[in-house]
Amino acid sequence: MSILEIRQKIAEIKGTVTVVVNDGTRPSSAGYLDKLKPLLAGRARFVFATGTHRPVTPQEELYILGESFAGKAPAVNNMCDDGTHVSLGTTTRGTEVEIHPWVLEGSVVALATVEPHYFAGFTGGRKSFLPGVSSRKTVVQNHFLACRPDALPGRLRGNPVNEDMMEGVALLAARTEIIMVNRVSGADKVFCGAFDTSFYQACEAARLHCGVPVKERYTSLEVHPGGTLEVSLYQAMKAVFLWEQAVEDGGELVLAADCPEGFGAAQMERLLHDSCSCVAAPASAEEYLLGDHAALRLSRIRKRINLSFRTGIDMHRFGFSSPPESCQATQGNAGFTFPVLEVQNA
Repeated sequence: MSILEIRQKIAEIKGTVTVVVNDGTRPSSAGYLDKLKPLLAGRARFVFATGTHRPVTPQEELYILGESFAGKAPAVNNMCDDGTHVSLGTTTRGTEVEIHPWVLEGSVVALATVEPHYFAGFTGGRKSFLPGVSSRKTVVQNHFLACRPDALPGRLRGNPVNEDMMEGVALLAARTEIIMVNRVSGADKVFCGAFDTSFYQACEAARLHCGVPVKERYTSLEVHPGGTLEVSLYQAMKAVFLWEQAVEDGGELVLAADCPEGFGAAQMERLLHDSCSCVAAPASAEEYLLGDHAALRLSRIRKRINLSFRTGIDMHRFGFSSPPESCQATQGNAGFTFPVLEVQNA
């Protein structure tokens, strides 16, 4: 479906239009909202797809919505613990799908960006809704699946996190018209239409655009997450999880990011402490705490390679050594790209 067809579908919607947009850690939606302003002005309301993250700041609201809508239209954050989310049913993997009530009140337009994600395969599409506008219970039950070995960057088929998300959002799509706009992060490519087909089309384009050929693994590599991912350690760690596979066994990986908001998530210190030792995968979603999947992954990484940080945060208390003065190579925008290994046994 083209942008022109999407504009026509929005024009046909009567009354209020609920628009789901990224939070402040993703590329801005302002450019697309400016193009849609004639169709949305005076009848749009916005839900920031914050999932379990903190609410957006006023500065971030301006960055996300632009001057056309920031402060001029109703806008709410997804408050995952406020008890207002509506139950839609349960997926076959046991995730109880609870969704923000606004997205059940008429047609929904979702604006998303697609880039690699270290356990969901790719961001965008269904992630606008699960975890974007879901309750904490829903997010925890879905993210428990990130402890499974097939929850990998760039993988969709057979990835339990992705397949559970798709099934959960299908429950929503059965009750609400979803008009999806997926653009590939950093590329001039946009895929519109149903939440599933437009997402998979965007993922194929993102795979080509965001995949970085690596002829042989590095002995030492410094990664810079890029853009809004450098706001906190929680966000910046995505570059580590995406790029650690490009470092040879026993090699060095350095994460470089300013992290002005420090850790960025309540569970971050706990998972750093836990990763110092061997971490066992939780046996069930009931035993899972948000962030356990990251502790499990980080523990495995620390056994294989030497990980260090240039972040302004004291990481020595978590058992990390000081970073080397320089590395063999540097990868910028590492939170939005992933290595395509060309070596044998990759």
